[in-house]
Parts: sequence; structure tokens; C-alpha cells
Amino acid sequence: MAYDPRTGTIRSRTLSLTYEIPVSKIAKFWEALGEGKVLAVRCRKCGRRMFPPQAVCDRCYSDDLEWFEIKSVGEVIAFTHIVVRPASFQENPVYTPAIAEFKEEGVRVLAWIAPGVPKRAIKVGMKVRVEGRVTEEGRRTWFLVPAE
Repeated sequence: MAYDPRTGTIRSRTLSLTYEIPVSKIAKFWEALGEGKVLAVRCRKCGRRMFPPQAVCDRCYSDDLEWFEIKSVGEVIAFTHIVVRPASFQENPVYTPAIAEFKEEGVRVLAWIAPGVPKRAIKVGMKVRVEGRVTEEGRRTWFLVPAE
């Protein structure tokens, strides 16, 4: 380890962490992404709708939830272009996360705008659909794509 007398610190080796995150209670969500579908849940007790899905309602703590697919056209309500990327996203090109409201399903979705959509085309009010995908690396994810 290198000692820096100016700061009185040592620099450790670069570490890489990988976590195994248990998702068995919401596995249906991850399976659906592989089929191109994006699911959310609704609490049967209080009616709360949640995306991303949770195993327990964060309002009434019930675990009596039902799945539904987000199929309607939503509207972008906020977005930002990420140019200076955090360390864990350095391999990614510049990207644009956005929040879209899907009034028919009663949820808001935070997702990246799909690759290939020109930055100048992204606007508040833009009509979008949410789409499940499997990346070339095998990662399951979801994107917002322009609705035509």
C-alpha cells in the first residue's frame, strides 16, 4: 500500500464487490423482463400500486399483492442527461434516466431512455412505453421507449 505523507493516508488496492441480492419473492418481475414485459404490484388490502414491485405493501404492510403489467402509454415528467458517470457506470455511454407517469396503471417508472433515442428528442411530455429487455451481457432491465 502506498503511503502519502501529505495526507497521512495509505491507498488500498482497488476492490471489486459483487452482491447476491435475494429476489425470490419478486422473481416473477425478473422473469417477465426476459419476456419483454414490465410488471408492477397492487395491494389487495389498501389498493396501493408499486413499481418497482415489492414483496410487502409499504403503506399497510400486507403481503396480499397482485401482479399487473404496465402496458399503456406514459408521459415523461422529468429527465436528466448523465454525462459525468459514476465509477460503476464508466463503461456505459452517456445516458438519460427519466421518470414517466403511467396514469392508466397508476404508477411512475424510473428508467433509462432506450439507447439510440437522440438527446434532443427527449422532452417533458414525451409519450413513452416501458419495455423489458435482456442486455447483451445477460442483464435483465427495463427502458423507456418513444411511443409511436
